[in-house]
Amino acid sequence: MTNDRQFSISRRKVLAGLGTIGVASAGAGLGTTAYFSDQETFQNNQLTAGTLDMLVDWEEHYYNGTIGGEFARLASPEDPGAYVLPGPVNNPDSRSIAIEFIGDDDPQAAKDLFWDATAIEALPDENDDGQQDEFDDAVVCTEDILVNVGGAEDGLSSDRRTESSVGEPLISLDDVKPGDFGEVTFSYHLCDNPGYVWMNGELVSAAENGHTEPEASDPQTGGPSDEVSGPMDLSTSQVELLDELRVRMWYDPDCNNQITESSEDLDIMIVVDASGSINGNSGTEGTEAYNLVQGVNAFIGALPTNGSVQVGSLLFGENNDITRFQGLSSPSGFGVSYPNSGRGNTPLPPALDIAEQELFNGSNARPGAQKAIAVFTDGGPNYESGVEYSGGGYTAPRGATGYSNDPGATGYEGGTADSSVDVNELDETANVADEVRNSGTPVRVAVVNVGDNPTEALTGPAITQYTDLPTYLEDEIASTNFYFDIDLGNLTAAADSLVASVVVGEEVFFTSGTLREALVALSGNEGRGIPLDGDRGTGFDELHGDENDPQRDCFTGGGTTHCVGLQWWLPVDHANQIQGDSVAFDVGFYTEQCRHNDGTGMVPEEQVEA
Repeated sequence: MTNDRQFSISRRKVLAGLGTIGVASAGAGLGTTAYFSDQETFQNNQLTAGTLDMLVDWEEHYYNGTIGGEFARLASPEDPGAYVLPGPVNNPDSRSIAIEFIGDDDPQAAKDLFWDATAIEALPDENDDGQQDEFDDAVVCTEDILVNVGGAEDGLSSDRRTESSVGEPLISLDDVKPGDFGEVTFSYHLCDNPGYVWMNGELVSAAENGHTEPEASDPQTGGPSDEVSGPMDLSTSQVELLDELRVRMWYDPDCNNQITESSEDLDIMIVVDASGSINGNSGTEGTEAYNLVQGVNAFIGALPTNGSVQVGSLLFGENNDITRFQGLSSPSGFGVSYPNSGRGNTPLPPALDIAEQELFNGSNARPGAQKAIAVFTDGGPNYESGVEYSGGGYTAPRGATGYSNDPGATGYEGGTADSSVDVNELDETANVADEVRNSGTPVRVAVVNVGDNPTEALTGPAITQYTDLPTYLEDEIASTNFYFDIDLGNLTAAADSLVASVVVGEEVFFTSGTLREALVALSGNEGRGIPLDGDRGTGFDELHGDENDPQRDCFTGGGTTHCVGLQWWLPVDHANQIQGDSVAFDVGFYTEQCRHNDGTGMVPEEQVEA
């Protein structure tokens, strides 16, 4: 969208769609206020035993046993692999929701099919399939892609939204029953400087809407049939839906609407380009080789050393081979060395293959840990055909389907005898990367592109098919939202923020509480709400930590996508006490500039409101 907001010194409230949040977090405020700030609110979210309305750039999912039903079946919470949304432990009449995904033999592929089938609306969604269209962070703040919502900003009527939902609240469900669940992923973009971000909200109204005969006779029905509660009544309202609906909120760094079902432990392999396109002596300050090695080692030095992360590494391209392999171990004292001679081609497929093998088969590999590969490169893949590679006791290609064009042949088929990067190399490497990312346990592949020539060595047909190297590396090699374009001279300075972006789990900062409890948290801190942390590698506690805790970090600006997921579910129960109940609430995001600020936050001049 075009950034046409006029900033003033006085604090103000701006209602906007996700993707445009925090535009005002630029520069130091002067005069009557300390900081520039911005408030983004998604209003009149409706939860009815019956209905849930959320105004939240977005993708929404809903499962009611019919939508997506062909990809799921009921399961027991004790079943291995069951997807479980827990019921409250203090209510024996309420049971957890448990389903099994059945669309594919691979668990993650089956889960993805279910999530695709339950996508009911999004923005932007030009083809009206309910799934959000891809867009480029680089232009999200300058082109007309996202919208403003809330108040007078009627982005919910945008024709870029899923057609069937245009003009409606983000979530509008008219018959929610026990066992139903839904989710929306909000994305927000700080269009200028970095900023501290809070997620906030408040109750708008809760109502009984009368008592049906089953509800009137239910011993758990408490409030009068005509009860209507407002924002000041959150703690005293007797509308049962506030306590029956469950909510959880989490950071969703890959913006896939799913919580990664794994531990917070991470095994990561660092894969470093040692090809001839990296110039200079690694010991001479200011050269490309020096900047690359210093940046990679700064990245490793910024990894947590509390035992949660293990790191290994290898180089690809030295003597046209895989070299300097180091198996998984503690980041403490770990580092990579770099050659000053023998830099050759760019054999990325075997580098990915061998790195993945170490992640799962290494002597220190942990079965329950998340798995990641961080690739530092300045160009596209280039290698010879018919060559086998080895490193750390592993061989590539390994002879399995997907790890080369022909698993029965020796070496790779897509290679070339010269230094050009052609379509066959790009295609084969993309297939290997896809296999690494998606076979069995998912592997997060982060690509750090340090190159400065977007079409270096690409043949004409390669440019025709893939446009340029940044597009190829982002679309074909990296996991979604894990592509980073960093100038080599800035790599060391960017190490901390890069670690915060790459070494990240799906951290749940509000776990399985009631809607009432969620709204209490979202309306806390004088209306600012829950302080979010731009670096999930730290130990900041969003619900109990001080807003100015040194471990809380700002979120990056420049239009970068940041995603937060909010999921709701109604546990399996007779639920007569909630028949006809309705709840409306607002959810918003508030930001203040990072510069000259410690995150304490100011009292919003205008609170989140209907």
